[in-house]
Amino acid sequence: MKEQCKEELKIRYFLKKEEIDQIRSDETLAKWKVLSEAYKLGKKIWGSRFSITKLADDMELPRTTTKRCLSLDRATKFTWKMINEGKISAFKAAQVCQSKNITFQDDIIKEVIKNNISTSRIKGLRTIKSEKDINAWRHKIAIERGYSRKDSAYRNFKTWIERGNLFLIMKKEAIDKKKREEIENDLRKLNKKIKNYIGDKK
Repeated sequence: MKEQCKEELKIRYFLKKEEIDQIRSDETLAKWKVLSEAYKLGKKIWGSRFSITKLADDMELPRTTTKRCLSLDRATKFTWKMINEGKISAFKAAQVCQSKNITFQDDIIKEVIKNNISTSRIKGLRTIKSEKDINAWRHKIAIERGYSRKDSAYRNFKTWIERGNLFLIMKKEAIDKKKREEIENDLRKLNKKIKNYIGDKK
């Protein structure tokens, strides 16, 4: 097969992913509209006894699908704006909205759009509870995708090492005994990872 022909087939192949994304987005929106109304009706009928699990059973849908679609009830105005403008699929937005904390929803949506983050990585956002968490998540994504410049990777790695060296000067007594044991265990695990990283098998 000629190289040009193969490249054309690749283009057609990855366009299928876009088609699937659109189908999932349309399905998510359609199900959300029905499920959201049904959930509100169920609450009026059965009160606190009514649950997402019962709704899923009554509608004959997987609980995960039902929960994901209903999470769009938590979408902010900005999230809906991005969905309506076609900048993020309803399916991806619903993954983000499943986070219990909506404080950083807009920031997360922006990051997902900017870096075209996959739904599998979006799942890791559900633990974000603070500015520190979201910054750590952004840094994790940057590392996974690879820094755009090698000197940026070097500077950040070097800064981390320098900060670590400063902490190691700290007296152990400065940390609560129970917390100290936790730190020591984390350092042992880190030490193993460092040895693997530099190829030191000793």
